[in-house]
Amino acid sequence: MITNEDFSIDELVRGMKKPEIGAIVTFLGVVRADAGLKGLNVEIYEEMAEQELRRLERAAREQFEIEAVEIVHRAGSLKVGENIVVILVGAKHRKEAFQACEYLIDELKKRVPIWKKELEE
Repeated sequence: MITNEDFSIDELVRGMKKPEIGAIVTFLGVVRADAGLKGLNVEIYEEMAEQELRRLERAAREQFEIEAVEIVHRAGSLKVGENIVVILVGAKHRKEAFQACEYLIDELKKRVPIWKKELEE
């Protein structure tokens, strides 16, 4: 999902909990403070990004034994410390959840049309 609003990791985790899921792995990307950086402007080709996120989810489900996937990426002007992206993967066992989560963030960075412009002080 692409959004201009912040997200709650707690709510996303609560929504993913199910009896068959024994592990939920999360990746949270935040705007970091680099020298002179006051934030990021994140631009996303939304329609194409949503399609590619669905493809990534399908590919992860095919490659790994996982039960659930949730990806949320923000667009717009973000300040240092704000959330950019969260990926949650639910699986019966932690190993598959970790592997799928790493796969998803790596592929998202390669394949999804997202551009980040640094905002300097």
